[in-house]
Formats: sequence, structure tokens, C-alpha cells
Amino acid sequence: MSLSIVVDGQLWGLISCHHAQPRAVEFRTRTACELLASVLSLQIETRESHANTSRLLELRQHIVSMISSMADHDSVSDGLRELPEVLLEFAGANGAAVISAERCDLIGQTPPAAQVNALVHWLGQRAGLTVFHTNNVRRDIDELPELAAHAGGVLAVAISQIHSHYLVWFRPEQVRTVQWAGRPDKQIGPQGALNPRHSFERWQEQISGYSQPWSPQILEGVLELRTSVLGIVLRKAEEMAQMANELRRSNKELEAFSYSVSHDLRAPLRHIAGYTELLGEIEGQHLSERGTRFLKHIEEAAHFAGSLVDNLLNFSQMGRSALRLADVDLNALVDTIRQELAPDYEGREIIWDIAPLPKVIADPAFINLALHNLIANAIKYTRGREPAHIEMRAYQHASETEISIRDNGVGFDMAYANKLFGVFQRLHRMEDFEGTGIGLASVRRIIERHDGRVWAVGQVDQGASFHFTLPRHPATT
Repeated sequence: MSLSIVVDGQLWGLISCHHAQPRAVEFRTRTACELLASVLSLQIETRESHANTSRLLELRQHIVSMISSMADHDSVSDGLRELPEVLLEFAGANGAAVISAERCDLIGQTPPAAQVNALVHWLGQRAGLTVFHTNNVRRDIDELPELAAHAGGVLAVAISQIHSHYLVWFRPEQVRTVQWAGRPDKQIGPQGALNPRHSFERWQEQISGYSQPWSPQILEGVLELRTSVLGIVLRKAEEMAQMANELRRSNKELEAFSYSVSHDLRAPLRHIAGYTELLGEIEGQHLSERGTRFLKHIEEAAHFAGSLVDNLLNFSQMGRSALRLADVDLNALVDTIRQELAPDYEGREIIWDIAPLPKVIADPAFINLALHNLIANAIKYTRGREPAHIEMRAYQHASETEISIRDNGVGFDMAYANKLFGVFQRLHRMEDFEGTGIGLASVRRIIERHDGRVWAVGQVDQGASFHFTLPRHPATT
């Protein structure tokens, strides 16, 4: 006789009754036994429900802690890295990995970073996969056999549908022994003879390759965590969009202000320079040596201020003018710039090493200005080098064209490389090298408006190289 233990509408187990001989059980006894099985079923259901509720409450407490940390940091990854123990306890795991577009952070006992990245690539090939879990990596991820040597179970959740952003937990393999009431297969002896199964003799089996299973509560909690993370990402994206709009509006106001100020300053500065020159011509003979020196200082300062205002005006116009894309022959452009700058290096020995340059799609006027600034800087900062070397190269990459300009000039300290392309940022004294500090800032603005990149590499007294890229297939705007 057997009595079913039914929990939540499903068969949970059996109470099995045996007797040495056939025996009829009377109705009242059978009814009492059925009642006993029903009571036992209710008790088990109550205990399991209470355990599930407690586990979900604990999971939600962990979620609240992680969400609070993520909200306090600039990125989701930074917030999770601040609470490594909570991240592991949340899934009852020994190791975890936080994978973003920039990095892969490992916490606790995990496979090597190379294996984790391979797992992320494997997950990314499963389109539409939100949550993946297995308690037997060797069986379910047979494409990555080396992963099974480091983990028995994996739980992964995608927190982005566009980028490879994942949260991954790892559990170790747990070798366990299962005791069976008899060997399930029949033993075949010599000459094909069957031996008795000895059904009630205990038989042990070693189970390997499995980890502790991921409970339904953890899987439900992972989905809640993902929803919360997506909410935080959306809120941060909205904040970033609002900040971008405010920054764009501020930049437009600043550009308009700088344009207006620069334009209004040009006339008085020209008057100062013009009247200073006239005063020197008309009254120069009656001025003392000291007065002549003062007048010369005024003239030089007026010319410098005029150059600064002109550069500011050009810099502000770069953000206001629309790009007019066309085919640009860089070889012809560089030749023209060298002819224009010839008076600046007259009498100096400069060895030009210019490789054949490609044609690019860009705004001719803006690219001319960018190259003019970079070549002029190479000429200026190689002053004192005998001979000076200026080299230009082009490199074709998959999606962009890279142009480099290298010299053997005074160079710079890489510790201050982030200041090079800022407005009014100078790494050398005005007495040594003239300039307004706007040239490289203009180069960066021009290249970034073309959806390119710009950077520099240098070493003090060992020269410098400036690089910029332009897209090979720019989008039509």
C-alpha cells in the first residue's frame, strides 16, 4: 500500500507500506492513513512556503543593498564592485564576474579572465538570451571544455540588449555519493548468464560534474535584479541626456559670447596697433630710448592680442560652421602648407620625411587649418635642432585613416599630455616658444567634429608625435 504526498499540486513523495504476507487493510485504517498523508503534505507545503518567503526576502534585501550602491556611483560596475560579499551571497556562489564594455572584474573563486571572456562571447551568440543557468557546465557548455575545470555551475544574466554587459556567478563542482536500493542494471555473467539483481541490496554511485542547483528563488531574484539595474541605467541615461542638452546649450552660449567679444575687440586692438605704429613713425625721433622701448612693447602686445583674438574668433567659428565634406588630397595640402610656412624656417636645416598620403573625405578648410597648426608646431618646437627632422606617415585601419606628424624637437612630459589639447594650455614658457595656446585645441575640435580621434606621444628632449584619425566611410550628415 502506498500513500501519495502531494505538495502544491505535484507529487512530492510516497509513504510505502509493506507486509510479509498479503493483508487486507480495513477502510477506517486506510482513511486514517490518507488523512495522515494529507496532514503531512500540508505541513511540508507550509514549511516550503515559509522557507521560500524567507529566501525571497533575503534576496530582496541583497538587491536593495546593491541598487543603493549602484545609484551612488557613476556606473553599475563600480557599485557592484563595492559590495563583493553581497554579490556572492545573493546567488549563494563562490565567485562572480561583472562584465562591461571596458573591463571584466572577477570576484572570489572564478575561472581565469580568458575563460570568462570566452563564456561571455558564447553567451552573446545566443540571441535573445536573458538568463542562462546550468549546474553542469561540462554537459551544457561543451564548446568550452576548459571552463568545466574551474566551475561546475554557471548563472548569467544580460543587463544590456546592445552591449556585452553581463553579471555571472560561478559554483564549484560537488562530487557526491548517491545510495540506491539495488543496482539499476542487470549483471550479465559468463556465457551470457543473468545474475539476480539483489534488488534490496544497497548500491552506491559517485556523481561528478554537477554543482549545487540554482533554486527557483535565485532565478526569480536575478530577474528582479536585472529589472532594477535596467531602471538605474535608464535613469542615468536620462540624467546624462539632460546634462548633455544643458552642456550643448551652454557651449552655444559660450561660443556666441566668445564670437561677440572677439569680434568687438578686433577694432580697438587694430586701432592700438595702428596708432602705435603711426606714433613711432611721426614722433619717433623726439622720443627717448626708454620711450621708444615702451612704444615697441605696446606694439608687440597689441599684435599678440590681435592674434589671440583672431584665433579665438576662428575657434568659436569651428563649432558654428557646418562641415562641407569633400575629397581632400593630403599630399597637395601639405605641400601648400610648407610653402606658406617657408619664411618661418628660412635659413634652418630641416629634413622632411613625408610618405605618400592618401585622399580623405573631410572639410578642406578645417583639415587645412588642423595640418597647418600641427606642422607649424613641429617647425617651432624643433628650433635649435641641427638638423631638424619632421616626419609624416599615414596608416590605413579597418574603419579609419591615421595621420602622424613626428619631430625631434623639445618634446613634452607625458604626465601633462591631457593638457595639450586644452584652450590656453601651454607646456613651455612664452619666452622660449611664442604662441597663444589655442592651436592644438583647434586641432582637437576639428578632428572631433569629423568623428575622429586625436592624441600625442612625447618625451622631454626626445621629440613628439601627434596623431589624428578620420573615418574612412563617414556618415552623411
